[in-house]
Amino acid sequence: MHFSTTLNFAAAVVPVLFQSVSGWSFTMYDVAGCQNSTLSAIDEVEKTGNVACDPVPNANRHKSVQGAIPAGSECRISFYPSEGCGDRVAFSLTQYTTTCLSIEDFIAPLAYYKATDCE
Repeated sequence: MHFSTTLNFAAAVVPVLFQSVSGWSFTMYDVAGCQNSTLSAIDEVEKTGNVACDPVPNANRHKSVQGAIPAGSECRISFYPSEGCGDRVAFSLTQYTTTCLSIEDFIAPLAYYKATDCE
C-alpha cells in the first residue's frame, strides 16, 4: 500500500514540475535606443498566457520597445494603434526579436497589444 501511495503522489507532482512557469514581457521607453536612465520613463508589461487586447500604459510617450519572449516559445506580441486590436498590426515581437526597436516614426501611438500562442 505504501508503494501505491508514493506512486500516486509522484504521478500528481511530475506534471507540475514540467509545466512552463516563464512568462513574457516587453518594456517601452520614452527615449530612443531603449536607454534606461534616471531621466527616462519606462513602462513594463509582464504577463503569462494570451491577452485578447489590452492598452499599453502611457502609449503616447513611447519611442522604443524591447521584448522578452522565452526561446522556444511560439508567443507573439502584436501592437496596434487603436482599441479592439482589429485593425492592421503595426509590428510584432517574437522570441527572435531581441534588440531594441524604434517606434517613434509611427504616426499613431501603439496604444494596444495582443498576445497569441503564449500558453
